[in-house]
Amino acid sequence: EITIDREHSHPDLMVSKNCKIVRDGPGYVHTGEGFPYELCAFGAQRFTSGRHYWEVELTRENSPPKNYWLIGVVKEGAFTSRDRSALTPSSGFWFLCSDGPNGFHTNTETPVKLLLTPRPERLGVLLDYDEGQLSFYNVKESKHLLTISTRFSELVVPLFNPGV
Repeated sequence: EITIDREHSHPDLMVSKNCKIVRDGPGYVHTGEGFPYELCAFGAQRFTSGRHYWEVELTRENSPPKNYWLIGVVKEGAFTSRDRSALTPSSGFWFLCSDGPNGFHTNTETPVKLLLTPRPERLGVLLDYDEGQLSFYNVKESKHLLTISTRFSELVVPLFNPGV
């Protein structure tokens, strides 16, 4: 079970008391200029081996799935930049992103764009550290979306960005 590390989450995010829910806070003002990459929260769990699975709810009750989000893993301590161009695997980031009208994409060295219909309501994430794989699933549709292959060599933590 993944919980959010309150101490290292962006100050404009609200984390629930049980540390299982993260949302953009009422005080955050988005400029409207692109995806808010800086709004990140990190899992409290740290991984250096093994297989780990978690699910991320992308809807609120009686609401459609979110248009903007970013889910994946990050090398511990890597998130120090607000610059989107720094969010690469060579910098310790591996994720799937929903960027509203720009669609779904990975941050891999050669980005992969995906057409995901219907828009996922619950995203499954499977980290296989030893095999160097990060897989994403549409849980409601029981559908594998994609697997990012890499080589993990340092401690990684779950990465969440609830968008706006």
